[in-house]
Amino acid sequence: MVPYVIGVDIGGTMIKGGLFDAQGTLCSKVAVPTGQEAEHQGVLHSLLSLIRHLASELAYVPPVGIGIAGVLDPNRTTLLESPNLKRLSGLKLADLTCAELSVPVFLENDANCAALGELWAGSGKKLDNFLLYTIGTGIGGGLILNRKLWIGEQGKAGEFGHMIVNPEGAGCACGKQGCLEAEASGSAIIRRAREAVLAGTIPSLQEYGSQPSATITPEQVYHAAAHGDVVCLQILRSCADYLAIAMSNVNSFLDIHHFIIGGGVAPALQLVFDYLLDHTCDRVFSISKEHITIQMAALGNDAGIYGAGFLALQKTSSNARADT
Repeated sequence: MVPYVIGVDIGGTMIKGGLFDAQGTLCSKVAVPTGQEAEHQGVLHSLLSLIRHLASELAYVPPVGIGIAGVLDPNRTTLLESPNLKRLSGLKLADLTCAELSVPVFLENDANCAALGELWAGSGKKLDNFLLYTIGTGIGGGLILNRKLWIGEQGKAGEFGHMIVNPEGAGCACGKQGCLEAEASGSAIIRRAREAVLAGTIPSLQEYGSQPSATITPEQVYHAAAHGDVVCLQILRSCADYLAIAMSNVNSFLDIHHFIIGGGVAPALQLVFDYLLDHTCDRVFSISKEHITIQMAALGNDAGIYGAGFLALQKTSSNARADT
């Protein structure tokens, strides 16, 4: 087993990275801007600089894992398309980074990396099977079965945000209607809050929605609900209802009982956490009710770099065993 690995999370605005030992201890971390308009070479330069900075504590560059939002090729070397980094579509990110550093480099979807991170050092550390939802602007998912990441035949397993939970519901960015992402994400919270503000039913948020340029955030909806705004509370409960439908479907299909919620919008859902658990249990078979657990991700925004590091550790160890 290698003594150290580096985990990197490439986001739409920031590239974050961490140096880890083989036991999952975060030794150091750093972040640099991604650059929204950056071309391939600009992002690659920032990525390589970050990795070399983290490796400066060692006498060498250790294996590297990289998580990024988007669809990857089945071989996990190329970013086929990304919602937040459209200019990087088609980039052979793993191969280019490997060629520059002369070390093993492994690529994975960012939500899958978050699930691996929680498995390694977070809320999933003692679980064999669980589903992680990352709830932000959209909804991603990472599926752990028998303590291994399941990516499916073509590598796109875990797109639970695009499970249809409301056939007559809102349109989704993917082109379908009523996806979980369209009904329970941060974008869904904002959409419903703005509609209520324009209808005059949320006086507590009127100042945020009265101007076309004004913004409403899930955090504002949460705080208004926590201070007694019943319409904001209902908005959060509506998201919880659709999450409960999705979780009960997953339970019926895969017999999974443990769910972890992470992502930037997760804290806004804490007010309806018990409601979510109750309504999920109401929708599963009686044999499963007492086994359902839902918990918040323990690693927060660092889950992605933990998971990318764990990916590098797993892949390097697996390759070493195959060579012996």
